[in-house]
Amino acid sequence: MTSPNQRFTPPGLPTPPCQPNNRRCPSTEEEKRLRVLDPEVSRYLDFVLESKTVQRHVFLRRLLALSQRMTPELFVKSVQRAYRYRISSLQTIERIALLHLAEGTAELPFAELDEGFRQRSAYQEGSLTDPPDLSIYQDLADQNHE
Repeated sequence: MTSPNQRFTPPGLPTPPCQPNNRRCPSTEEEKRLRVLDPEVSRYLDFVLESKTVQRHVFLRRLLALSQRMTPELFVKSVQRAYRYRISSLQTIERIALLHLAEGTAELPFAELDEGFRQRSAYQEGSLTDPPDLSIYQDLADQNHE
């Protein structure tokens, strides 16, 4: 007996060279990457994935994407709070992260800036070009005020 999504080839035929486009992809790699972040995240995943109301693969992929949009510390704090209150909504986890930022209990990372950008030839070539003609926007603004 084959399980759903299992590959099989009829006896006597060669295996197909490629798989169909609509074949479902497992989310085990996403789950591994999330569980490695922190034991609290792993506990949260255990809680959420035992529920039958959440779509496992979609949830794991979106949670991983959310974890990559914020600092690891902020993500873990948000997931800890979501686990404490038994929340399985990704939108709510995102709002929890915004709440942490608004309260000042979490900090945004500083963007690293390469100070050598002014030395690049593309930057220097662009500094010598003519300024753009923005008069069209002034004409549009004048028309709107009439």
